[in-house]
Amino acid sequence: MRLDRARLQALQQRLLARADVPPPQTWVPVRLSAHAIGVTRPEIARFLAAREPRCTLTEHGLEFVAEGLSFRDRCALLADAAFRLRDEGLLAGWRDEQLDVRPLSGGAPLATIERAACRPLGIATHAVHMNAFAPDGALFVARRADDKPIDPGLWDNLVGGMVAAGETELDALAREAKEEAGLDLATLAPTRGGFVRERRPVREGYLVESVQVFDAVLPAGCEPRNEDGEVAAIELRDVADVIAAIERDEFTLEAALVTLDALLRRA
Repeated sequence: MRLDRARLQALQQRLLARADVPPPQTWVPVRLSAHAIGVTRPEIARFLAAREPRCTLTEHGLEFVAEGLSFRDRCALLADAAFRLRDEGLLAGWRDEQLDVRPLSGGAPLATIERAACRPLGIATHAVHMNAFAPDGALFVARRADDKPIDPGLWDNLVGGMVAAGETELDALAREAKEEAGLDLATLAPTRGGFVRERRPVREGYLVESVQVFDAVLPAGCEPRNEDGEVAAIELRDVADVIAAIERDEFTLEAALVTLDALLRRA
């Protein structure tokens, strides 16, 4: 199939505008000592400043006072804040998964935090997604389960998920490939694609996420099978059908951008 590059670029630009929305001006910056790490709603900032001994609210934002603390102690500080938010009903969907907390400007991890606390505190996350092609160029896609708390029922890349604390991108991709599609990444030859970035308000708070794109061509006759129960269906679809579905907003925003990254490289 010959891809219409101008059509794909126009669609990509429309979606990128949706993926880059600053937080409301009334929201409060979040700092871990000298490092900017996120942004949060005023009510969360006020709650933590009142309940967490090492949190203070100033004209510059909400600060977790962590000078002199070890990495382990900084993790404990953020864990305590996450538990307080959970117990107060200010965050939901507890996952028992730790993600790295890095300065918004980049750099080495400062601490780790429960995944469910990232969006309420506007903490940046990093993910990997893989476009899974058949040898003839068709694309495997997955429909998210209807009981997923985020984007239920929408179409998604066959493989995608967060990079956990201490994981490499390929470690995370291998784990997600097995859980979401029953695939052994060691038998594939994934190649790196582009990089997708999002920052926008969401129901849970503020999403700040970077996604490393990977592509792979699955062997002829391969039939991916979900193993974690978070996928309602897996389909092999013609690229033209996928593009039309993206235009109808039937894909998650990040999956649409990840897919367009691959298609534009193939156009």
